[in-house]
Amino acid sequence: MIMLGNYTLTTSKMQIEETHLARFRRLIEEQYMQNPTGCGNSFGEILCHELHTQKLTFTRIAEKWNISLEILGELICDHCKRLGGDPVVNHAYGSN
Repeated sequence: MIMLGNYTLTTSKMQIEETHLARFRRLIEEQYMQNPTGCGNSFGEILCHELHTQKLTFTRIAEKWNISLEILGELICDHCKRLGGDPVVNHAYGSN
């Protein structure tokens, strides 16, 4: 078995399976594509719309999406990890 980002490649069957979080994110995005908000179709745009435009709390978003607060937290954490860039070491740090 080989992990490829959000997917697992099973070499014996040569099929790609979605991770649990990738599946949830895809399902949420697909449902918003069927009922557009005008804010965009990516998970991040949808999340920002619900938080900032609709003024929903995390608890209310979890209820609206019919998922646990724990899963919503994992989705948000995964989303935040994707926003971060690659690390760049400052080799001059502390040399002043």
